[in-house]
Amino acid sequence: MFVTVVAVLCHFSAQDCTEVVVTTSALDQSVTMQGCMLAGQAGLAQWKTAHPIYRSDDWHIERYKCVAGLYVAKAKI
Repeated sequence: MFVTVVAVLCHFSAQDCTEVVVTTSALDQSVTMQGCMLAGQAGLAQWKTAHPIYRSDDWHIERYKCVAGLYVAKAKI
């Protein structure tokens, strides 16, 4: 099954949020729906730490979701 991991990141000072597609099962064969639901928070924490834009403390992960199939992120929420 094709799985997309999506995170909603919010900026503290600007009070704006954006959706970001973190990864898909096409990019990472180890991504599964069950794995995303069980270990998604830990994986997102690692991803945020390594991401050049969102790694600062100004950004926080508001929520995430595991989507079956292809998902196109919204620019602003």
